[in-house]
Formats: sequence, C-alpha cells, structure tokens
Amino acid sequence: MASEQPSETRLKTYRGSCHCGAYIFDAKMPEASSLNASECNCSICSRMGSVWKFPVRSADIAFVKGDPATLTGYAFGNKAFTYKFCPKCGVSLMTIGYSQPPKEGEEREPEIALSLRAIQKGQGLDIWKMDLAPMDGASFAPVYEPPAYTGPEPKAEVEGGKLYTGSCHCGAVRVAVKTKPLDKTYEGPIYDCNCSICGRHGPLWIYPNKEQVEIQGEENLGKYTFLTPGWAKTFCKTCGVLVYNQTQALTDEQLSKFSEDVRNFIVGAAHMKPINIRILNGINTKELNVSRIDGYSRPPAFAEPQP
Repeated sequence: MASEQPSETRLKTYRGSCHCGAYIFDAKMPEASSLNASECNCSICSRMGSVWKFPVRSADIAFVKGDPATLTGYAFGNKAFTYKFCPKCGVSLMTIGYSQPPKEGEEREPEIALSLRAIQKGQGLDIWKMDLAPMDGASFAPVYEPPAYTGPEPKAEVEGGKLYTGSCHCGAVRVAVKTKPLDKTYEGPIYDCNCSICGRHGPLWIYPNKEQVEIQGEENLGKYTFLTPGWAKTFCKTCGVLVYNQTQALTDEQLSKFSEDVRNFIVGAAHMKPINIRILNGINTKELNVSRIDGYSRPPAFAEPQP
C-alpha cells in the first residue's frame, strides 16, 4: 500500500465492528462525501472484496469493546502488513504495517488501513455509492503463487461445464467447483449482498449444488452462525478469507421457530453449496454480470453491535 496523506480536514466519528460484536471501535474519518477510499486488487484483498480507508492515524481509532491485540493476525510475502480479523466471525477490521520499513534507529508509528466494510450501517457511508480508487496491489513484489488444489474432482456432470479451483489466501483451505463457465455468458445468479455479514465480508456468491463442489482442508475452517442458524459462514481460521455457506442440519422443532418464508428458504436451499467466487483462480469478477441484493433490509432485522 502506498501512503497518501489525507487532505480532508472535517472529520466525523463512525462506529464500526465485527459482526459478532466481540470488537467495536470508533474511528474519526472524513464525511462519506469526501472520503477517499480504495479498492485493492492484491492477492488477499481481491479475495475479500476489501475497501480501505488508508492511512488512518492510530489516534483516530479507539476500541470501545475488545482488545485489538487479540484479533487474529495474518501476514504473508515480505510481511509488510498484517491483516487483522475477528477469530469468531472472521470479519476483517484493519491491516497494520509499513509501506517502507523504518530505518535502523527510526521510531515511526505503523500505518493503518481501516476496512470500510466494518463500518456499521445507518451512518451515511454506503460502499455501493462510493467512487473507489483502484489500488494495484497485485503489481507489488513478491509475486503471489496461488496454492494448488490436489483433491478429488467434484462428482457432478455439468454439460458444457468447466472445472475451477481456488483457495483461501494461505492455502489451508482449497476448493474445486464444476460449473458453467464463469464469464459474461454465465446465466446463473451471481450476488453481491449487503446484508449484515456479507457486507462486512465482501463475497460474490454463486449457488452450485453440493455435488459440484469439493473442499480440501475443511478442518481449517471457522464456522459462524447468527439469527438464522440454517447457514454457517465459513472462513479460513488462519487468513480470514470467506470460503462458502455451509448448510446446517436443523430439527423440525428448530425449523418451527422460523417464519414460513424463512423455513422455505432453508429447506429449499439445502441442496446447495454457495461459493464465494472471489477465491477462484482465473476469474475477472469485474466482467461478470453481478446483481446487487439488499439483504440488509430483509428480515430478521440485525441489531448493530454496541458496547
């Protein structure tokens, strides 16, 4: 990341948090209308759909719940920056490091990039309405080599289909997906959802059947459920990258507690294994026909975490 000093002077205090509420912070940043935000295409940011405010001064961030020292940290390559995410829900909050390492004997505060996806709703900051400046992190050395998938091929037969492989960033979890070509001709739904959890994680979803997907390293996944426990968001416990939606087995008694619409949704989607296609190799997500879904407005309502 290349450091740019903010020219904005009028600051507003925004509240942000992970999804489960273990970590809540207040951050002073410019009003949304004048906020300079960036979208990085590096090997990890592209997997997370990251949107950053960079730099942010440490004096402008105050954690009001949770000790940031207990966030899970992940660094790679030359380890210039460490990505920090909640170990329970997997939500990325910030990355900390140096664009240029301090010289010997030099005392300098580390640079902080704050994830704007972690800013809570209702404060006038909508990522979908922002002009995001591109950051070509993919050009930074060292070159990233995607981990190779070495597991079995999915059992499904897909006419005219193609086999895609991918992984989280660290390679602890690897996937294979057999589907119609993921290009401009793809006719299935590709969703960018802004619900309380997807808006924080930034995935792009497709909805293959379970037989079309194989997961290698399932034991390395963290699993997080909330409100509607029919689905678990799975993320790599090492690097925090969101991988897929895992259906959860529910009893009839558990299902009876939900509205008819929610029950029908859970039962009707039980055969699916929704995959975050940001983790697949060889796909240009900018060229796909992505639909934006306002999941945040759908019931059940989510209460933004407070201290």
